[in-house]
Amino acid sequence: MKKVIVCLLLALSNFSMLSSQVIKIENGLSISSMNSTKFNLLNDNLYTYSVLLGCDYLEHRYFYLSSGIGYIQKGGVDNVIQLDENAHPLNTISMKGKWDYLHLNTSFRIKYPFKKNHLYIGAGLKADVRTSSIDSNLSYLHEGYKMASIIPGMKIEMGFNREMKRLIIGVNASYLIDFKNAGKSILLIDGAHNNLSASNALLSFTLGYRL
Repeated sequence: MKKVIVCLLLALSNFSMLSSQVIKIENGLSISSMNSTKFNLLNDNLYTYSVLLGCDYLEHRYFYLSSGIGYIQKGGVDNVIQLDENAHPLNTISMKGKWDYLHLNTSFRIKYPFKKNHLYIGAGLKADVRTSSIDSNLSYLHEGYKMASIIPGMKIEMGFNREMKRLIIGVNASYLIDFKNAGKSILLIDGAHNNLSASNALLSFTLGYRL
């Protein structure tokens, strides 16, 4: 199923490039954290950079399709309190776990045009393909967990675009819903794996050009 979603998104991306009406770049803030089934792990927010190249196509007055491909990270932060020999707190260390992903998405957007602007809401398929991990004081985590290679899911979004002749600027807020866990522990904990699920929200600024 996940391979079918990736192939579908790639096919739509290739088609959209041929029929695109707007080419664009979206870059901004990614907010990610992890949920764990056994104990708290990387459940504080991780703030990173995300960037996507995309296009809008098959555009009509009240709807259009939008596809993109780019880079995001999944992960989270553990805030660990260090204690002295008398069990008094000394300081807090932020320990991060990050994984890099190639992100693909295609969404159907419904828009409300007014003057040279439009508001939109959208939803569609997405797939995150893991490319690497970044270790920051958490080598035990990357050695003890098996992370999924492909995470299919859904993207929901809302945004605003303003058109100035051929130039388009805008802002986009989106949330990624994963259809499978991001990873699980290799060893059993109390008779079961510790499953990790990711939470991702993106806030991006859009710069586009109408062909």
